[in-house]
Amino acid sequence: METKQKARPENVVAGVVGAFLGSLLGVVCTVVIGQLGYVASISGLIMAVGALKGYELLAGRLSKKGALISSVLIVVMTWLAHRLGWAIAVASELDMGIFDCFKVIPSMVKTGMLESTAYWGDLAMLYLFTLLGAVPTIIGGLRSTSMPDLPQGTAASVFQNGDAPEAVFYPGSIPWMRPLRLCSSLSILLGLVPAMILLFASAAGGITFTPLLAAVGCLISSVIMMCIALPTIQLCNNAMPLMVRAGSTIWKVNLSALNAADTYRFTKKNGAIRVLRWDILTPEEQAQAKASIQRAIALLSSGQVMPGSALSLAVLPLTNLRVVKENHWTWTCVYSVANGKEKKVLIPKAYQGFAPAPGLETAQEPVPARWGLLGLAVVLAVLLGAAGAGVGYVIDGGGYRSNSPDPAPVFTPSAQPTPTPMPTPDPRDLFHVAEELGYEYTAVGYIKAPQGMYGAEAPYVDAHVPYSEAPEYLEDGYAIRSSAHGMEVTVKVVQSDGNAENVVNLAYELLVSAGADLYDEAVYDTYYFDEYDVAVKQIAYFEEDRTKVRVAVLYADYKDDGFYLSSCLVYQPELLDDEYPALLAELSDAYALNLPEIEPMDPA
Repeated sequence: METKQKARPENVVAGVVGAFLGSLLGVVCTVVIGQLGYVASISGLIMAVGALKGYELLAGRLSKKGALISSVLIVVMTWLAHRLGWAIAVASELDMGIFDCFKVIPSMVKTGMLESTAYWGDLAMLYLFTLLGAVPTIIGGLRSTSMPDLPQGTAASVFQNGDAPEAVFYPGSIPWMRPLRLCSSLSILLGLVPAMILLFASAAGGITFTPLLAAVGCLISSVIMMCIALPTIQLCNNAMPLMVRAGSTIWKVNLSALNAADTYRFTKKNGAIRVLRWDILTPEEQAQAKASIQRAIALLSSGQVMPGSALSLAVLPLTNLRVVKENHWTWTCVYSVANGKEKKVLIPKAYQGFAPAPGLETAQEPVPARWGLLGLAVVLAVLLGAAGAGVGYVIDGGGYRSNSPDPAPVFTPSAQPTPTPMPTPDPRDLFHVAEELGYEYTAVGYIKAPQGMYGAEAPYVDAHVPYSEAPEYLEDGYAIRSSAHGMEVTVKVVQSDGNAENVVNLAYELLVSAGADLYDEAVYDTYYFDEYDVAVKQIAYFEEDRTKVRVAVLYADYKDDGFYLSSCLVYQPELLDDEYPALLAELSDAYALNLPEIEPMDPA
């Protein structure tokens, strides 16, 4: 008679929640490991395994549908973790909000402000390790019908030494242990919630070490709770073996191990990856399992199978079992082993109507939850999170990094000229090498700002140009031009009703209207960064009857309401010399741009 296999129920909604929580652990690990200066790719393994196992844990099983949902979530969360990690790293250098940096990462990569090879290479490695963790987890979770056909007639064969002893079977009830498993699992995950909140708070407020180390403290609390709650979770797993009372002896049966023995196999389900449980067997499989167990007990009891064999480990006799301790969740027992010794075993109260010894009250209802674990998790998260925040507060100099009066000058979203009140000195006398910024080839020159800028009359604005002995002050001091080592830079302040993109496009149109002989194939689009109101455009053109080529970078940066700093950086390839690379590096730093490198050309 053909019987249908009873499928293990799957809770897809709970599985999605479990996959999300598991992937959050991967996000936290990716960000934290990356900020500590280590290669974060290995956290891809945590991302994959955490999401897939989280789905399987809460859904009940990992189906093809669950694997697909988890895989999509893994791909998205891996991308989020990678970009968030880079955003935090950039924010710490630019002294900006993490959310702002998160949004402009693509633009920074596209324009060369971030090294594209490093960015995409890091993402590729992260996905590679994620794949390494996901593939075996999915294969193991889905493998359930690959075993060969059952041998006919072996499970119910007649015993050679008489009838099997009368046996009573007690299957463990996983639902009975669910309250205990749930509170134990939640206690581990509880520290992740404030960790994620703190990370998002730091992103919104531009904070650095204070919330980051607080998040690390909460993550450490989750690790500690994992060590504390792991024995309780293992206790829940101990409800999977089958308890059998045969005569005066209790036998503990590992269904997966017993099914692995060819002559005792009772199901085609694979127990090598997923532990076999009584409730997932069909009635026919349960009948064959009982026959296999009774035959094994008969052989072990008659001495035909020696103690210590694989069969004796699959069907373990708890000889002379006695209870030494009892609580709401378990019986702590000892049983006799070889050489007169005793061994401890924990039997969860997950077996309805079962008691390990006469006179004890049998298990009749699910075990209670251990709410104390959740309370301890909250206390640890608060204490360690507060400790981490305190350390971060000290590192941040007693306050938020975003409010620091002395941000690092090397990394700024753009050159930030500041008004310098100089009513008397001639700006030509103030032209000097910017040694205060660590430069050797780049100068600071002062130009007049239009009336009304910065709310003052004729303030001066500093501009970064190559240092030369004879800088040119143009337009009655409102612009400056200086050339050295094959680089010519012109800077002025312009007024515009639009934005930085309009300023750059206007500068380009002026070049065209002036008759510039453009090399159309080397005229690129204007890149505009809305968050900073900064725009960049690269072009190339010819001079002197196409005997000389010029590469120009047009740049505009917001300075004050309606006023923009407009710069034109021109490469003169035939004049590039040995000092040019150093000058280019300084100008790239001063303008916060990844300026292109041009090869020198033979003047002839």
